[in-house]
Amino acid sequence: MSTPEPSIDHLTKLTQLLDNLPTLPIVAVRLGEVLHSRRSSVKDVAELLGADPSLSAKLLRLVNSAYFGIPGGVTDIAKAIPFVGFNTLYQLVLSVSVLDTLKTPDGGIFDARPLWLHSIAVGSAARVLAEEVRHPDPGAMFTAGLLHDMGKIALAKVAPDAFLSAIAAQHDQGLTSVDAEKLAGLPCHDRVGADLARRWRLPASLSVPIEAHHAVLAPGFRDRLTSTFRVGAEIIAVANLTARRAVVTAGADDEHAEDPRTLELLDALGIGDRDLDDLHRRVMHQLERSRPFLDLLDG
Repeated sequence: MSTPEPSIDHLTKLTQLLDNLPTLPIVAVRLGEVLHSRRSSVKDVAELLGADPSLSAKLLRLVNSAYFGIPGGVTDIAKAIPFVGFNTLYQLVLSVSVLDTLKTPDGGIFDARPLWLHSIAVGSAARVLAEEVRHPDPGAMFTAGLLHDMGKIALAKVAPDAFLSAIAAQHDQGLTSVDAEKLAGLPCHDRVGADLARRWRLPASLSVPIEAHHAVLAPGFRDRLTSTFRVGAEIIAVANLTARRAVVTAGADDEHAEDPRTLELLDALGIGDRDLDDLHRRVMHQLERSRPFLDLLDG
Protein backbone atom coordinates (compact mmCIF):
# COMPACT_ATOMS: atom_id res chain seq x y z
CA MET A 1 0.00 0.00 0.00
CA SER A 2 1.44 3.37 -0.95
CA THR A 3 0.34 6.88 -1.75
CA PRO A 4 1.45 8.58 -5.00
CA GLU A 5 5.22 9.00 -5.01
CA PRO A 6 6.51 12.45 -4.02
CA SER A 7 9.15 14.29 -6.06
CA ILE A 8 12.87 13.87 -5.41
CA ASP A 9 12.97 17.36 -3.87
CA HIS A 10 10.18 16.44 -1.47
CA LEU A 11 11.88 13.18 -0.56
CA THR A 12 15.09 15.07 0.22
CA LYS A 13 13.24 17.61 2.34
CA LEU A 14 11.33 14.84 4.07
CA THR A 15 14.55 13.05 5.01
CA GLN A 16 16.12 16.25 6.29
CA LEU A 17 13.06 17.15 8.34
CA LEU A 18 12.73 13.70 9.88
CA ASP A 19 16.43 13.60 10.71
CA ASN A 20 15.88 16.69 12.87
CA LEU A 21 13.25 14.95 15.00
CA PRO A 22 14.07 12.88 18.08
CA THR A 23 13.26 9.19 18.16
CA LEU A 24 10.57 7.68 20.33
CA PRO A 25 11.70 6.75 23.85
CA ILE A 26 13.44 3.39 23.91
CA VAL A 27 10.83 2.15 26.39
CA ALA A 28 8.08 2.57 23.77
CA VAL A 29 10.07 0.59 21.21
CA ARG A 30 11.03 -2.12 23.68
CA LEU A 31 7.45 -2.44 24.92
CA GLY A 32 6.27 -3.20 21.40
CA GLU A 33 8.91 -5.91 21.10
CA VAL A 34 8.04 -7.40 24.49
CA LEU A 35 4.30 -7.46 23.86
CA HIS A 36 4.70 -9.02 20.43
CA SER A 37 6.99 -11.73 21.75
CA ARG A 38 3.92 -13.51 23.19
CA ARG A 39 5.90 -14.27 26.33
CA SER A 40 5.19 -11.00 28.10
CA SER A 41 3.99 -10.90 31.68
CA VAL A 42 2.60 -8.15 33.88
CA LYS A 43 5.89 -8.11 35.76
CA ASP A 44 7.94 -7.74 32.56
CA VAL A 45 5.85 -4.83 31.32
CA ALA A 46 5.75 -3.09 34.71
CA GLU A 47 9.53 -3.37 35.10
CA LEU A 48 10.12 -2.00 31.61
CA LEU A 49 7.84 0.99 32.17
CA GLY A 50 9.43 1.55 35.57
CA ALA A 51 12.62 2.48 33.76
CA ASP A 52 10.91 5.68 32.58
CA PRO A 53 9.33 7.40 35.62
CA SER A 54 8.01 10.35 33.59
CA LEU A 55 6.22 8.08 31.13
CA SER A 56 4.85 5.94 33.95
CA ALA A 57 3.50 8.99 35.74
CA LYS A 58 1.65 10.14 32.64
CA LEU A 59 0.26 6.68 32.07
CA LEU A 60 -1.07 6.64 35.61
CA ARG A 61 -2.75 10.01 35.02
CA LEU A 62 -4.52 8.54 32.01
CA VAL A 63 -5.57 5.22 33.53
CA ASN A 64 -6.89 7.03 36.62
CA SER A 65 -8.88 9.51 34.52
CA ALA A 66 -12.56 9.35 33.64
CA TYR A 67 -11.54 7.90 30.27
CA PHE A 68 -11.07 4.51 31.94
CA GLY A 69 -12.96 5.00 35.19
CA ILE A 70 -11.06 2.34 37.15
CA PRO A 71 -12.89 1.90 40.49
CA GLY A 72 -10.82 3.47 43.26
CA GLY A 73 -7.94 4.17 40.90
CA VAL A 74 -4.54 2.47 40.87
CA THR A 75 -1.15 3.50 42.24
CA ASP A 76 1.14 1.60 39.90
CA ILE A 77 1.12 0.37 36.32
CA ALA A 78 1.10 -3.31 37.26
CA LYS A 79 -2.28 -2.86 38.95
CA ALA A 80 -3.65 -1.01 35.91
CA ILE A 81 -2.85 -3.76 33.40
CA PRO A 82 -5.70 -6.12 34.41
CA PHE A 83 -8.14 -3.25 33.84
CA VAL A 84 -6.84 -1.89 30.52
CA GLY A 85 -5.00 -4.88 29.00
CA PHE A 86 -1.65 -5.12 27.26
CA ASN A 87 -2.89 -3.85 23.89
CA THR A 88 -4.50 -0.71 25.29
CA LEU A 89 -1.48 -0.05 27.48
CA TYR A 90 0.78 -0.24 24.42
CA GLN A 91 -1.44 2.21 22.55
CA LEU A 92 -1.32 4.57 25.53
CA VAL A 93 2.47 4.35 25.62
CA LEU A 94 2.64 5.16 21.91
CA SER A 95 0.22 8.08 22.29
CA VAL A 96 2.06 9.60 25.26
CA SER A 97 5.44 9.07 23.59
CA VAL A 98 4.38 10.73 20.33
CA LEU A 99 2.77 13.64 22.20
CA ASP A 100 6.03 14.18 24.10
CA THR A 101 8.31 13.70 21.09
CA LEU A 102 6.37 16.14 18.90
CA LYS A 103 5.71 18.70 21.61
CA THR A 104 6.32 22.21 20.30
CA PRO A 105 8.13 24.74 22.50
CA ASP A 106 6.15 27.15 24.64
CA GLY A 107 6.20 30.65 23.19
CA GLY A 108 6.96 29.39 19.67
CA ILE A 109 5.44 30.98 16.59
CA PHE A 110 3.04 28.08 16.13
CA ASP A 111 0.69 26.73 18.76
CA ALA A 112 0.14 23.04 18.03
CA ARG A 113 -2.54 22.66 20.69
CA PRO A 114 -5.45 23.32 18.27
CA LEU A 115 -4.09 20.64 15.95
CA TRP A 116 -3.88 18.18 18.84
CA LEU A 117 -7.44 19.11 19.84
CA HIS A 118 -8.57 18.27 16.32
CA SER A 119 -6.63 15.00 16.47
CA ILE A 120 -8.24 14.04 19.77
CA ALA A 121 -11.63 14.83 18.26
CA VAL A 122 -10.80 12.60 15.29
CA GLY A 123 -9.69 9.87 17.68
CA SER A 124 -12.93 10.20 19.61
CA ALA A 125 -14.97 10.06 16.41
CA ALA A 126 -12.95 7.08 15.18
CA ARG A 127 -13.66 5.14 18.35
CA VAL A 128 -17.41 5.82 18.07
CA LEU A 129 -17.41 4.87 14.38
CA ALA A 130 -15.42 1.71 15.12
CA GLU A 131 -17.95 0.70 17.74
CA GLU A 132 -20.76 1.47 15.28
CA VAL A 133 -19.34 -0.82 12.59
CA ARG A 134 -18.17 -3.43 15.14
CA HIS A 135 -14.48 -3.02 14.41
CA PRO A 136 -12.48 -5.56 16.46
CA ASP A 137 -10.31 -2.90 18.14
CA PRO A 138 -12.00 0.51 18.70
CA GLY A 139 -9.11 1.49 20.99
CA ALA A 140 -6.64 1.14 18.14
CA MET A 141 -8.88 3.32 15.98
CA PHE A 142 -8.84 6.00 18.70
CA THR A 143 -5.04 5.89 18.65
CA ALA A 144 -4.95 6.00 14.85
CA GLY A 145 -7.20 9.06 14.92
CA LEU A 146 -5.09 10.70 17.60
CA LEU A 147 -1.94 10.19 15.52
CA HIS A 148 -3.38 10.57 12.00
CA ASP A 149 -2.07 14.13 11.61
CA MET A 150 1.22 13.65 13.43
CA GLY A 151 2.92 14.56 10.14
CA LYS A 152 1.41 18.04 10.49
CA ILE A 153 2.66 18.33 14.06
CA ALA A 154 6.11 17.26 12.89
CA LEU A 155 6.09 19.89 10.14
CA ALA A 156 4.94 22.53 12.62
CA LYS A 157 7.79 21.54 14.94
CA VAL A 158 10.67 21.54 12.46
CA ALA A 159 9.47 24.13 9.91
CA PRO A 160 6.98 26.41 11.69
CA ASP A 161 7.27 29.37 9.28
CA ALA A 162 6.63 27.25 6.19
CA PHE A 163 3.83 25.39 7.93
CA LEU A 164 2.11 28.66 8.86
CA SER A 165 2.37 29.69 5.20
CA ALA A 166 0.72 26.41 4.23
CA ILE A 167 -2.17 27.00 6.65
CA ALA A 168 -2.63 30.52 5.30
CA ALA A 169 -2.69 29.24 1.72
CA GLN A 170 -5.16 26.52 2.65
CA HIS A 171 -7.64 28.98 4.11
CA ASP A 172 -7.01 32.02 1.86
CA GLN A 173 -6.87 30.15 -1.45
CA GLY A 174 -9.22 27.29 -0.64
CA LEU A 175 -6.52 24.68 -1.16
CA THR A 176 -6.43 21.23 0.35
CA SER A 177 -3.85 20.83 3.10
CA VAL A 178 -1.73 18.60 0.84
CA ASP A 179 -1.68 21.16 -2.00
CA ALA A 180 -0.99 23.97 0.45
CA GLU A 181 1.97 22.08 1.89
CA LYS A 182 3.40 21.53 -1.59
CA LEU A 183 2.97 25.24 -2.35
CA ALA A 184 4.92 26.08 0.81
CA GLY A 185 7.74 23.76 -0.28
CA LEU A 186 6.95 21.13 2.33
CA PRO A 187 6.52 17.39 1.96
CA CYS A 188 2.91 16.28 2.40
CA HIS A 189 1.92 15.62 6.00
CA ASP A 190 0.52 12.15 5.27
CA ARG A 191 3.88 11.16 3.79
CA VAL A 192 5.71 12.65 6.79
CA GLY A 193 3.41 10.79 9.16
CA ALA A 194 3.87 7.52 7.27
CA ASP A 195 7.65 7.82 7.32
CA LEU A 196 7.63 8.65 11.02
CA ALA A 197 5.41 5.62 11.64
CA ARG A 198 7.95 3.41 9.90
CA ARG A 199 10.90 4.97 11.71
CA TRP A 200 9.13 4.54 15.03
CA ARG A 201 8.01 0.99 14.19
CA LEU A 202 4.33 1.65 14.74
CA PRO A 203 2.04 -1.30 13.96
CA ALA A 204 0.33 -1.39 10.57
CA SER A 205 -3.04 -0.86 12.25
CA LEU A 206 -1.83 2.68 12.96
CA SER A 207 0.60 3.39 10.13
CA VAL A 208 -1.81 2.51 7.29
CA PRO A 209 -4.60 4.93 8.37
CA ILE A 210 -1.96 7.62 9.00
CA GLU A 211 -0.68 7.23 5.46
CA ALA A 212 -4.01 6.64 3.74
CA HIS A 213 -6.45 9.01 5.47
CA HIS A 214 -6.45 11.29 2.39
CA ALA A 215 -5.64 8.78 -0.35
CA VAL A 216 -8.53 6.53 0.67
CA LEU A 217 -10.84 9.11 -0.90
CA ALA A 218 -9.21 8.61 -4.32
CA PRO A 219 -11.13 6.45 -6.82
CA GLY A 220 -9.81 2.91 -6.84
CA PHE A 221 -7.39 3.38 -3.96
CA ARG A 222 -9.53 1.49 -1.45
CA ASP A 223 -9.48 -1.56 -3.69
CA ARG A 224 -5.71 -1.82 -3.26
CA LEU A 225 -6.00 -2.27 0.50
CA THR A 226 -6.86 -5.45 2.37
CA SER A 227 -10.30 -5.33 3.95
CA THR A 228 -8.92 -4.82 7.47
CA PHE A 229 -6.70 -1.89 6.51
CA ARG A 230 -9.33 -0.44 4.18
CA VAL A 231 -11.92 -0.24 6.95
CA GLY A 232 -9.37 1.35 9.29
CA ALA A 233 -8.46 4.01 6.72
CA GLU A 234 -12.15 4.64 5.94
CA ILE A 235 -12.94 5.07 9.62
CA ILE A 236 -10.22 7.71 10.04
CA ALA A 237 -11.28 9.54 6.88
CA VAL A 238 -14.93 9.65 8.03
CA ALA A 239 -13.80 10.58 11.54
CA ASN A 240 -12.25 13.72 10.04
CA LEU A 241 -15.69 14.71 8.76
CA THR A 242 -17.43 13.86 12.02
CA ALA A 243 -14.81 15.66 14.11
CA ARG A 244 -15.34 18.87 12.17
CA ARG A 245 -18.85 19.01 13.62
CA ALA A 246 -17.45 18.52 17.11
CA VAL A 247 -14.71 21.13 17.07
CA VAL A 248 -13.34 23.59 14.51
CA THR A 249 -9.64 24.35 14.95
CA ALA A 250 -6.86 26.08 13.10
CA GLY A 251 -4.99 23.74 10.82
CA ALA A 252 -7.67 21.06 10.85
CA ASP A 253 -8.72 19.55 7.54
CA ASP A 254 -11.58 21.26 5.76
CA GLU A 255 -11.46 19.18 2.61
CA HIS A 256 -13.11 16.09 4.07
CA ALA A 257 -16.13 18.09 5.14
CA GLU A 258 -16.53 19.46 1.63
CA ASP A 259 -15.58 16.40 -0.41
CA PRO A 260 -18.69 14.56 -1.65
CA ARG A 261 -16.64 11.37 -1.86
CA THR A 262 -16.84 11.21 1.91
CA LEU A 263 -20.45 10.11 1.43
CA GLU A 264 -19.11 7.07 -0.40
CA LEU A 265 -17.15 6.16 2.71
CA LEU A 266 -20.24 6.53 4.87
CA ASP A 267 -22.05 4.14 2.57
CA ALA A 268 -19.07 1.76 2.52
CA LEU A 269 -19.15 1.65 6.32
CA GLY A 270 -22.92 1.18 6.35
CA ILE A 271 -23.58 4.56 7.98
CA GLY A 272 -26.22 6.76 6.39
CA ASP A 273 -26.94 10.47 6.76
CA ARG A 274 -29.74 9.66 9.19
CA ASP A 275 -27.20 8.33 11.68
CA LEU A 276 -24.94 11.41 11.76
CA ASP A 277 -26.82 13.36 14.44
CA ASP A 278 -26.69 10.43 16.84
CA LEU A 279 -23.02 9.85 16.02
CA HIS A 280 -22.31 13.51 16.67
CA ARG A 281 -23.83 13.30 20.15
CA ARG A 282 -21.80 10.20 20.94
CA VAL A 283 -18.61 11.79 19.60
CA MET A 284 -19.12 14.85 21.82
CA HIS A 285 -19.47 12.57 24.84
CA GLN A 286 -16.38 10.60 23.86
CA LEU A 287 -14.43 13.82 23.25
CA GLU A 288 -15.20 15.03 26.75
CA ARG A 289 -13.94 11.72 28.17
CA SER A 290 -10.79 12.02 26.04
CA ARG A 291 -9.69 15.44 27.31
CA PRO A 292 -7.07 13.92 29.65
CA PHE A 293 -4.99 13.31 26.51
CA LEU A 294 -5.06 17.04 25.76
CA ASP A 295 -4.08 17.79 29.35
CA LEU A 296 -0.85 15.85 28.77
CA LEU A 297 0.32 18.71 26.54
CA ASP A 298 0.46 20.94 29.62
CA GLY A 299 3.13 18.79 31.27
